[in-house]
Amino acid sequence: MKTTFTDNQLRAQILYYLWNQGSWSEVYTNLDKLVRRLSNVVKNNGKNTMKKVEELVKWNWVLPRKNWETVSLNPIFKPQIQQYIKDHLLGDTWEQTW
Repeated sequence: MKTTFTDNQLRAQILYYLWNQGSWSEVYTNLDKLVRRLSNVVKNNGKNTMKKVEELVKWNWVLPRKNWETVSLNPIFKPQIQQYIKDHLLGDTWEQTW
Protein backbone atom coordinates (compact mmCIF):
# COMPACT_ATOMS: atom_id res chain seq x y z
CA MET A 1 0.00 0.00 0.00
CA LYS A 2 1.40 3.37 -1.00
CA THR A 3 2.02 5.86 1.76
CA THR A 4 2.47 9.60 1.84
CA PHE A 5 5.79 10.25 3.54
CA THR A 6 6.98 13.59 4.83
CA ASP A 7 10.14 14.94 3.19
CA ASN A 8 12.26 13.81 6.13
CA GLN A 9 10.71 10.34 6.15
CA LEU A 10 11.28 9.92 2.42
CA ARG A 11 14.93 10.95 2.70
CA ALA A 12 15.30 8.52 5.62
CA GLN A 13 13.63 5.77 3.55
CA ILE A 14 16.15 6.32 0.73
CA LEU A 15 19.07 6.26 3.15
CA TYR A 16 17.71 3.14 4.87
CA TYR A 17 17.34 1.35 1.52
CA LEU A 18 20.92 2.17 0.54
CA TRP A 19 22.15 1.20 4.02
CA ASN A 20 20.47 -2.22 3.77
CA GLN A 21 21.91 -2.74 0.28
CA GLY A 22 25.40 -2.10 1.66
CA SER A 23 25.92 0.70 -0.84
CA TRP A 24 28.93 2.54 0.56
CA SER A 25 31.49 4.48 -1.48
CA GLU A 26 32.55 2.24 -4.38
CA VAL A 27 29.76 -0.30 -3.80
CA TYR A 28 26.74 1.27 -5.42
CA THR A 29 23.08 0.66 -6.27
CA ASN A 30 21.37 1.29 -9.58
CA LEU A 31 19.32 4.49 -9.28
CA ASP A 32 16.47 3.18 -11.44
CA LYS A 33 16.22 0.11 -9.22
CA LEU A 34 16.07 2.30 -6.10
CA VAL A 35 13.32 4.51 -7.55
CA ARG A 36 11.35 1.50 -8.79
CA ARG A 37 11.55 -0.30 -5.43
CA LEU A 38 10.57 2.78 -3.44
CA SER A 39 7.76 3.65 -5.87
CA ASN A 40 5.97 0.55 -4.56
CA VAL A 41 5.50 2.28 -1.19
CA VAL A 42 5.82 5.99 -2.06
CA LYS A 43 3.26 8.06 -3.96
CA ASN A 44 4.12 10.20 -7.04
CA ASN A 45 5.72 7.35 -9.04
CA GLY A 46 9.30 8.17 -8.15
CA LYS A 47 9.29 11.86 -9.08
CA ASN A 48 9.41 12.88 -5.44
CA THR A 49 12.00 10.18 -4.75
CA MET A 50 14.35 11.61 -7.38
CA LYS A 51 14.01 15.10 -5.89
CA LYS A 52 14.98 13.77 -2.47
CA VAL A 53 17.93 11.83 -3.89
CA GLU A 54 19.15 15.06 -5.49
CA GLU A 55 18.81 16.84 -2.12
CA LEU A 56 20.83 14.10 -0.42
CA VAL A 57 23.52 14.53 -3.09
CA LYS A 58 23.63 18.26 -2.30
CA TRP A 59 24.12 17.32 1.38
CA ASN A 60 26.99 15.01 0.24
CA TRP A 61 25.39 12.06 2.03
CA VAL A 62 24.74 10.27 -1.27
CA LEU A 63 27.34 10.05 -4.00
CA PRO A 64 26.25 9.84 -7.65
CA ARG A 65 28.26 7.35 -9.70
CA LYS A 66 28.53 6.53 -13.40
CA ASN A 67 26.83 9.72 -14.65
CA TRP A 68 23.89 9.40 -12.23
CA GLU A 69 23.13 5.81 -13.20
CA THR A 70 24.10 4.57 -9.73
CA VAL A 71 24.33 6.01 -6.21
CA SER A 72 26.06 5.09 -2.96
CA LEU A 73 26.29 6.42 0.59
CA ASN A 74 29.19 8.61 1.64
CA PRO A 75 31.05 6.78 4.45
CA ILE A 76 32.30 10.06 5.90
CA PHE A 77 28.75 10.84 7.05
CA LYS A 78 27.92 7.39 8.46
CA PRO A 79 27.09 8.62 12.02
CA GLN A 80 24.90 11.43 10.69
CA ILE A 81 23.10 9.07 8.29
CA GLN A 82 22.51 6.55 11.05
CA GLN A 83 21.12 9.24 13.37
CA TYR A 84 18.90 10.66 10.60
CA ILE A 85 17.39 7.24 9.88
CA LYS A 86 16.84 6.66 13.57
CA ASP A 87 15.19 10.05 14.13
CA HIS A 88 12.93 10.13 11.08
CA LEU A 89 12.13 6.54 10.21
CA LEU A 90 12.83 3.82 12.72
CA GLY A 91 12.67 5.45 16.12
CA ASP A 92 13.08 2.94 18.94
CA THR A 93 13.17 -0.11 16.64
CA TRP A 94 16.68 0.85 15.40
CA GLU A 95 18.49 -0.88 18.26
CA GLN A 96 16.26 -3.94 17.96
CA THR A 97 16.96 -4.47 14.26
CA TRP A 98 20.71 -3.72 14.38
